[in-house]
Amino acid sequence: MTAKLEQGDIYFFYRSKIDREQVNSIDDVQRFYLVMVPDNDDKARLFIVGKKRLPEISDGSSKSTQREWMLNYLTTSPQQIGKELGPLKYQTSTEGEREQGEAIPAGAGRYLMFEHSDSTRLAYRLHQPDKPGKAQKELGILAEASFVISVRNPEIDAPGFPDEKPDYPQQLKDKFADKRWIDISDTKLLDYENAQLLLIGAHDDLADTEADISSGKPELFDTLGLKPKNWPAAAIEDGKFTTPDFKLDSKSPRGDPTKGGRHGGKAALKSASAAGIAQALKGIDFPRDRDQVVKFAEKHDVRAEIIDVLQELPERKFHTMADLEKAVGEVR
Repeated sequence: MTAKLEQGDIYFFYRSKIDREQVNSIDDVQRFYLVMVPDNDDKARLFIVGKKRLPEISDGSSKSTQREWMLNYLTTSPQQIGKELGPLKYQTSTEGEREQGEAIPAGAGRYLMFEHSDSTRLAYRLHQPDKPGKAQKELGILAEASFVISVRNPEIDAPGFPDEKPDYPQQLKDKFADKRWIDISDTKLLDYENAQLLLIGAHDDLADTEADISSGKPELFDTLGLKPKNWPAAAIEDGKFTTPDFKLDSKSPRGDPTKGGRHGGKAALKSASAAGIAQALKGIDFPRDRDQVVKFAEKHDVRAEIIDVLQELPERKFHTMADLEKAVGEVR
């Protein structure tokens, strides 16, 4: 027996890396977003999905890729979420202004959040594209899937999760007691910026659950106040990775709690210092140019805020770690 907690539209977007001229795979993706728009409500939630893909569905074995975190980046009106997904501009000390394209729609569907046995589940069914393509497969977006979903107690540290915390009122804090994770007994737990969720892959066939997501039709562009002519549609229509068009005016980004330096908190700033970057790149050999340094960092799962700083380095060859650290100091 299931108890429905919430249902609505679910949208998936990806944003390419700064100044990336072509987007051919997940390696060219900087951020992966999930948007929830509950039915009969005037709000929407914009989540950042860690590791840029949804969790895998387990075949019975336990895998690290079966789990992934999400962080509430913003809760506001659907139209304001749409504006947040537009192109971004960054001011750097070495290369002046740099732009990052609009987030690309990669999927639209319906979701249901419900109680199932002794856990909370999030299930969705994709409406667009008709069949998942290369983009959806690399981002972990299936035709339908369900996940065990829980929310992190902000008062208890969780390794691998961002340091920022949601500003929960006391009545929501009390729900955690001394538990590190709890089920979503109250969907208001999802509404606060910096709320952190854990998704665990459960099913890739909703017939294996009691979830009924048969009603409703997602209208991504209308709901988010977007004009289709301004947004590349190849990913959501044909399942192909596509490159941003930059048809909209770019804006400065909001502070991102998963990133460091100018875009994140004090802890992130420290880890993205020249010394912190040198430690994170331990084992790298030289000489290497900027793109090779970034590729090394991505291959070795270096923190996102450090990769962001490395991408701001000048396009030249670095001959020693000291040379690289000096360049980092110049862009900081």
